[in-house]
Amino acid sequence: MLLLMLCACSCEWFTPSEKDRQVLLVYIAGNNNISSEGERDFETMRDSWLPETKNKEKIVLVYRDFAGQTPVLSRLSRSKKGVLEEDIIMEYPQGTNSASSATLADVLADAENAWPARYRGLILWSHGSGFLPEGYYENPQEKAPGASLRSFGYDEDTQSEMELVALRDALSSRHYQFLLFDCCLMANVELAYELRGVTDYILFSPTEILVDGFPYESMTEPLMTMSTEPALKSVATSYMNHYRAQSGSYRSATVTVIRTEPLPSLAAACRPVFQARQDQIMTIDRSQIQPYFRHNKHWYYDLDDFVGRLASDSEYATFASALGRTVVFADATEQFLGIDMVNCCGLSVYIPRPEYTVLNNFYKTLDWNRDTGLVQ
Repeated sequence: MLLLMLCACSCEWFTPSEKDRQVLLVYIAGNNNISSEGERDFETMRDSWLPETKNKEKIVLVYRDFAGQTPVLSRLSRSKKGVLEEDIIMEYPQGTNSASSATLADVLADAENAWPARYRGLILWSHGSGFLPEGYYENPQEKAPGASLRSFGYDEDTQSEMELVALRDALSSRHYQFLLFDCCLMANVELAYELRGVTDYILFSPTEILVDGFPYESMTEPLMTMSTEPALKSVATSYMNHYRAQSGSYRSATVTVIRTEPLPSLAAACRPVFQARQDQIMTIDRSQIQPYFRHNKHWYYDLDDFVGRLASDSEYATFASALGRTVVFADATEQFLGIDMVNCCGLSVYIPRPEYTVLNNFYKTLDWNRDTGLVQ
């Protein structure tokens, strides 16, 4: 391998192809009841824009784990004539639990070993429920002690999900220009705050995501050819355009792009509001606050609408300034599956209740709560 030396203020050795290499990794944890949708999105990616095979600075990798299939990590590219080429990097044992943080960490390491990069983007594809404890979304048992905080992925064989803190730890060995969550209910301020140290930007949705998912036919090109923020805004705009072109209940979508750097300022702005109004928080009429949920899954409310009902004018001004620096794009259809989307900042937050003992205790372990004191 050819090594070149650059001398400016100091001399350093580097591999030219690694110095500016950009890698996009799509991680599909699809061994579950949406496996067929994952296969469809993978096929759409194969048919979409891809870098040329000879281009060693633009790399698209896909890890895919579908029901009944062997999990595979591969590189997708096109020949000079535009023919799809797939290079298998690694095969994993059938039965691999892709909702395990250990598996995610292994795949990230394998991708880095095959294609070391300076710039990284990661798409995480699966089920999602934000910050909630494992199984809590489907079965919110307040008398079930010992559950752990989980957020991403679901594996049908092991019936397991991935811990939020474990997700953060699996990602923390390298830095990402962006994370994109193609899974439901992930645009929580709690999750964003937990991941603030591993990525510059996050694209996600505060509501569920309908079965069509994200527009993979038009995603790879902006993500690989544009700077990060314009690329994510382009993807978010395409996502909303797709659903706005639908009719009836299918015309339902929300999407948010945030910068993580201002998140500590957002927490600092919320802290005095939450600290001084504990009684009001525990008794506030949640029915008046913008929801992002259905089926009485009342753990996701609009952050701005919530804080705006608590804060003084000066406190709200500080909060709104921090929120404006954090959320760089947010959009929603007029309704989401029958829910009026009126006061939507793009980030959800949990509003505690005294009777949620188990959930409140879990919440206290999150960085967001440590820095804001929402649950005491």
